[in-house]
Amino acid sequence: MRILFVGHNGYGYPHTRVRCYHFAKILAAYPQIETGVLSFRDTLAPHKTEAEIYTLRDREKLVLTAKALGVLLRERKTILYIQKAHFHAAAPFLLHRLGFCKHYLFDYDDYDIPLSNFFGRGVWNRLFFGSNRWDAMTHRLIRQAKGCVAASHFLLDFLHEHNESVVYVPTGVDTTLFTPPPRRPDSGPVIFLWNGLVWGEPIVRNILLMLRAFRSVHASLPEYRLRLVGGGDQWNALKQIAARDFAMLAIEWQDWVAPEAMPDLLRQADVGLLPADGEDRWLCSKSPTKLFEYMAAGLPVAASQVGEVQFVQEHKETGFLADREADFSQALLALGQDTDLRWRMGRRARQVAETRFSLPVLGEHLYHYILERFSCVSSGGRLETDIERD
Repeated sequence: MRILFVGHNGYGYPHTRVRCYHFAKILAAYPQIETGVLSFRDTLAPHKTEAEIYTLRDREKLVLTAKALGVLLRERKTILYIQKAHFHAAAPFLLHRLGFCKHYLFDYDDYDIPLSNFFGRGVWNRLFFGSNRWDAMTHRLIRQAKGCVAASHFLLDFLHEHNESVVYVPTGVDTTLFTPPPRRPDSGPVIFLWNGLVWGEPIVRNILLMLRAFRSVHASLPEYRLRLVGGGDQWNALKQIAARDFAMLAIEWQDWVAPEAMPDLLRQADVGLLPADGEDRWLCSKSPTKLFEYMAAGLPVAASQVGEVQFVQEHKETGFLADREADFSQALLALGQDTDLRWRMGRRARQVAETRFSLPVLGEHLYHYILERFSCVSSGGRLETDIERD
């Protein structure tokens, strides 16, 4: 059996890194399973940055789509795994509509409809997807899939509205890469960490909630350090806001680091932060990659109780869940003042990451789902799918 993951971005962005590259790696560990990744950024446009994939003109998108068609036409007996509903889905979906690709799986890890990166001109969307409405295009990708993979409980319900076969597989974490240090130091400043891409107003709003919470406990935690690691279109604007409104806070700014450097960065921190200001569909749908990574690194986490976080974080066991800004402040105060509490919660967080959200655990779940959906049988000592039998 061969499974080809089709990703919009490259290894640098977490949705493609985890849900394409990492899922492909763990499935390939099973006997008689071969996997590959067709990344529109890494494979077809390595000269582009990750962010530039979101700003391509239609002419460039069409060139990449043509290249993808050339690759996929040689994969007729392959199970295609389409991750996200963006323009990169045009090539596999067109081949499906023409009968060259009988079945595919659809993976959704964000409610992207208001932010979808389809074609700019309606003529191309109608040609490839049969519609120019972003919601209708996404719904068609879901309905015609052999099965769907939901990264969160919110998306599980959403996908079920359009496809009867949906499996829940959260993003998870590679627990062999993200590991805690033997013991964090008992002395020195406590380092609270947030990392991520500040791509727009929703993320800025989340971080401002976190900064306000820190400001309210500043007098009680004068020695704390707030370390922000990130990048994105609004990164510099965020720095300017912080310099103007939160100058009293000890903020350490660090520009975005490569994914390979992130495990070491987390091992240098004491507490992970996951603020969320609001409960829109996008926030509720996210599978919190950074939360899984914090937990695998043995960090207790102060998190807003929004969306998928409430299904992952164990309140007062792996960290704290906060409903309001005042609750977030109290969580920071408790974690900042008590070394033993941080150590105990961090150990529990690591245990949960290993037993529930590690790649081998999630990969086994995904593997059995794929076998079930594609009616795999043994034929002459090898796996055979319904695609091959047809």
